[in-house]
Amino acid sequence: MSAVLISSATMAGAAPLPDWPDTWYVVARSSDIARGKVFDGSIAGKAFVIFRTEAKELVALDAHCPHMGAHLRSGKVVGDKLRCALHHFELDRNGMVKEHKACSGRKARAWPVAERFGLVFLFAGHGVPPKLPCPENEYAWSAGRPVVLRSNWHAMMANGFDILHMATVHQRELVVPPVFSGPVDEAIHFSYTTRVLPGGGLSSWLMKRLSNNHIRVRQSCYGTIMLVESDLGRIRSSAIFGFIQEGDQVRAFNACGTMKIGVFWRLRLLLTRWFYFAFLRKDYGVIEDMRLVIDGIEDPGVRTLGDFLRSLPVLR
Repeated sequence: MSAVLISSATMAGAAPLPDWPDTWYVVARSSDIARGKVFDGSIAGKAFVIFRTEAKELVALDAHCPHMGAHLRSGKVVGDKLRCALHHFELDRNGMVKEHKACSGRKARAWPVAERFGLVFLFAGHGVPPKLPCPENEYAWSAGRPVVLRSNWHAMMANGFDILHMATVHQRELVVPPVFSGPVDEAIHFSYTTRVLPGGGLSSWLMKRLSNNHIRVRQSCYGTIMLVESDLGRIRSSAIFGFIQEGDQVRAFNACGTMKIGVFWRLRLLLTRWFYFAFLRKDYGVIEDMRLVIDGIEDPGVRTLGDFLRSLPVLR
């Protein structure tokens, strides 16, 4: 079965995949940053802090005070400002320290930050942030506990675009040739329809019954973020996965959503989470300790993904 490709570029001798593309990163769940709490981390060696103001809004800044460089993780949230623990200078949402001559002309960089789907997104670049993933439907969302694997985020993303593994790992068979489109809205999109083969377990059996064995899926790659939209006929759902590298491990944040219709929408949301993670558990054992090689790979999904990732600007 052939696929519709957006690129026929060969992979041999191509540039390496970018470790840190200039894009959005999922860095936390919304529940990880309570009102008045300071959260810290780093992207590509650039340290940041995020705090939630008394008005429950998120603010992200460089991690070090512009006065003498104290780390702001031990700071205190005061209203809509962050007070440095060292000299009690207060930084506003723009990183400015007001009413202190010692900091005249100095500021901490303010990072673009957004909160969607129960997840926290941070833009580490210096230009105009690209668009965030936007599922077509208005859903109720639930963010799950992140999964940490000994691997890299490229392998996690490539797994989602690997057509061959659908049969070998997930007992799925393509019934319509996959279609690739993009880049559109700074993402590539991968649409396909599958049916369930024998041997997939309880979740596959139930998906087969709900979908009349006709599962339509659209996956999108936004750099380090993947959006999956599924249509089982009776249940439509989406999932967001955000990957961030932590040394030799990758942390995979996740959130699932489904239509908030009727009195049983919470049950549908629980079922949606179960479907996605019953599916993904089969991948985790395969991806653990994987050393991704894509040069020379014929799989059209992997090739298309590699072309797209190599086209992304990288953080400087």
